[in-house]
Amino acid sequence: MAWVNRSSQLCVLTSSFKAHRLVPLNLCSQSTNPSMKKNLLHTIAILFTLALCVSGCGATVNHNAISANGNTSNSLPSTTTTILPSPRSTTTVASKAQFKHPHVFVILMENLGYSAALGTPELHALASKWAYASNYYATTHPSLPNYLSLIGGSTFSITTDCTSCYVNSNNLPTELTQHSISWGAYMESIPSDCYLPPYAPSGLYAGKHDPFRYFDNIRSSTTLCSNIQPLHTLENTLANSSSSLPHFIWITPNICNDGHNCSASVAANWLGNMISKITSSSTWQDNGALYVTWDEGNGGDYRGLNSTGSIAPNGGGGHVLTLVIEPGLKHGTILPQLTDHYGLLKSIENNFHVPLLGLSANSSLATLP
Repeated sequence: MAWVNRSSQLCVLTSSFKAHRLVPLNLCSQSTNPSMKKNLLHTIAILFTLALCVSGCGATVNHNAISANGNTSNSLPSTTTTILPSPRSTTTVASKAQFKHPHVFVILMENLGYSAALGTPELHALASKWAYASNYYATTHPSLPNYLSLIGGSTFSITTDCTSCYVNSNNLPTELTQHSISWGAYMESIPSDCYLPPYAPSGLYAGKHDPFRYFDNIRSSTTLCSNIQPLHTLENTLANSSSSLPHFIWITPNICNDGHNCSASVAANWLGNMISKITSSSTWQDNGALYVTWDEGNGGDYRGLNSTGSIAPNGGGGHVLTLVIEPGLKHGTILPQLTDHYGLLKSIENNFHVPLLGLSANSSLATLP
């Protein structure tokens, strides 16, 4: 009886098929051989199920999904009907588990050579307390192209501290944004978020020490530009253990505390205080990394790294001290690898699994832990 009931239901379905001329047989006729009817109805049931999957279960996939670099992939033609949601971008929201260092801090100081830095008692104490790179070189002279190289992978042929020589190029912040990795640029003495003029009324903030303001795609985006914020915003967040911080954090001191207009001792005392605030935070203690370097060395030091990763007597920004401050590094560790600002950028890019920009892609360039 169960089969009879099912056959009656299938006769209804078969009638529907016949209306579309898919089944030309009168399977519901009482004269049809029962055994043949059973076999044919079973076959039709299978075909009917497959037909439903073809028409309904086979939801289309949008093959024109936007890739991580913002380009459209057209490897397969898209279809006109979409039943299931379109696939997400190949980028995903970053989680701490993805990265060796979930949070990376960078502090850029000013105008001090390696020997002069270690000859400053307060800086020598910081180097001995933490770890430091002993063969690290700046990119060039003067300040600005060094800043640009640290987040853009190039000096972009800029050779001065110009204030309106804007750059139309990809950069680390926009790459991080494309990969859903948060970032923040914190400038001491800047008057407000997304402050773009070259100087602040106080005279303590200098735009030439803020590389983020030079990139067109950051300047033109309210969302990206709002990540340029006063340093006290970061300090307040560090003091609140329940607050979350961006994955990548850049810090520029004002032109006294970075050592540009004030003594190395003044800069060192400011730096020691800032390092203490960062290393006291749960963000850094959760396997964070803090890199402190100087934009350029002494004015007469033009050494730098060439394309093979070895020291060249000219064309660089001089030998500078770089502190590497991580929970897992033994205090007093000396890191001897030859590297430079592009190597630091490469270290950050590798940590966050984003493409290497410009000269940071040099395979002979060493990275920092």
